[in-house]
Amino acid sequence: MNSAVAAAPTQTRFGNLRHTALSSLWFGFNFHWLPIGFVLIQSQLRDLVPHSSFGSALGAMVGVGAIFAVTVPPLVGQLSDYLYTPWGRRRPLIFGCTLLNLVGLGIMMTAHSYAQLFIGYLWIQLFANAAGAAYAGVIPDVVPNPEFGRASGFLAAMNQAGGLAGVLTTSVLAGMHQLVWAYAVIGAITVLTMIPALIASRGEGMTRIVRGPSVPLLASARNFLAPLWSGDFGWVIFTRLMVTAAITIVAYFLSPFFNDIVRVGNADQFTSNWLGIVFVAAIPFGITGGVISDRLGRKIFVYLSGAAQSLVAIVFIVLYPPQIPLVIALGLVYGLGYGLYYAVDWALACDTLPDRS
Repeated sequence: MNSAVAAAPTQTRFGNLRHTALSSLWFGFNFHWLPIGFVLIQSQLRDLVPHSSFGSALGAMVGVGAIFAVTVPPLVGQLSDYLYTPWGRRRPLIFGCTLLNLVGLGIMMTAHSYAQLFIGYLWIQLFANAAGAAYAGVIPDVVPNPEFGRASGFLAAMNQAGGLAGVLTTSVLAGMHQLVWAYAVIGAITVLTMIPALIASRGEGMTRIVRGPSVPLLASARNFLAPLWSGDFGWVIFTRLMVTAAITIVAYFLSPFFNDIVRVGNADQFTSNWLGIVFVAAIPFGITGGVISDRLGRKIFVYLSGAAQSLVAIVFIVLYPPQIPLVIALGLVYGLGYGLYYAVDWALACDTLPDRS
């Protein structure tokens, strides 16, 4: 195998419009993942499996899907580093995998059995994560170094706005008892938000990567994984692993918790509304935090985020709260922490990338 080093982007200032367009697909991806992961599959599983096996059925789906979520991005990211086409390295993969993801959404939308829902979920884990992996390489490819914080702020705002729009959509559809149609809306939004992102990332991958000498497969794998075990980049990835794991452990079981413990009348709608509250609290920090971090540094945002999110987790664990006002207040606090972290998440990764020149 070969090693490669990507060149840093030309130092051309980006305007707000291009930053917005470049980050638009993050809106689409969070519009995609939040409703599916935290509302839709739970709602469908309640109709497809007995209540006694709900937890194990959900855990099996999420667990197997996580294998794709962990393995696909680094493999596709590596592929996109080496790919060279007249349309760039990343954009052909973003385009093709986003369209293929629509097939999985259709499978899930029409699912009349646990097996069909499972297959559709694995399909979107494969292709949506592949598209996301290629897209993740665009910002360090085209954004000037001094604007990483600004780009991260736009990314966080789009990410959170997409999540808010997604859960509000599911809330409306749940209230109409037409929740399954959310899949059609998700498919349309991901395609529509892909278009400005592809346009704004023009110019990426136009220079061929300079390949290093061939090395044995095992040595190449060690070199590929080496940044995870040393240096600041490894700490950034470890922090993101912990934050993502904490969110995932809880979020997939929010709807059952609200249904069985808080005993709300419409768990799908309440879960969507609660997540909406989280994102309403998070968005202001996503918009401003990235820009401010260019002056104040990134770490303080991570510390404050961890404190806020940990507080919410402790209250849930200790009190097991059934009171709706308290649950809503916890959503606001959690949104504060969520917004603080994602305001600087991407900037931290770009700051510490070990293979940029």
